[in-house]
Amino acid sequence: MLAMQYSVRLPQEYDLEKVYERVANRGPKFKGHPGLKHKFYLYDSEEHIYAPMYIWEDSGAAQEFLLNDLFSDVIQDFGRPRVRSWQILEFDYGPSSLESVSMITEMDKVCDTKKLGEMRTREKELHADMIKHDSLFANMVLLDPDRWEVARCSLWSRKDNGYSPKADCVFDYDVVPDRLSISGAA
Repeated sequence: MLAMQYSVRLPQEYDLEKVYERVANRGPKFKGHPGLKHKFYLYDSEEHIYAPMYIWEDSGAAQEFLLNDLFSDVIQDFGRPRVRSWQILEFDYGPSSLESVSMITEMDKVCDTKKLGEMRTREKELHADMIKHDSLFANMVLLDPDRWEVARCSLWSRKDNGYSPKADCVFDYDVVPDRLSISGAA
């Protein structure tokens, strides 16, 4: 599996209602999209950034998306954004069956003096502990081998989830509901 995300700093006149409208209009276009396992519509209200996160079954499906009309629409509306991608080391749904309302992304450098196998073991243990949180919808551990960074993305069904991030670099997003969730095999 592969995770992919792009971020767009929205124009000032692009208010939150327009973000909801965009998600409602675009969401159905992703229903049944080949190779798309999940899409999370993310918004950072503090920075006024729209940053959807995609979970792809494989790199071919992600590549096809980048080269088709759905992504061309993004380019047409906002310019061509930089797209980050990560290998997914861990991905699991948590105990909460409620829709996610927020996502916390924690990023850390992979220490070049540590063996990668040790890093993997530690991340697996952190992931196993994380998915026990009652209000956790999903958790994933991502690896960027170009920058040698690990990202831990946790999706929560409550804002007041009691979790305190531990990384130096933390992003906090609201999850914008698409009203036609494509969770699962979409």
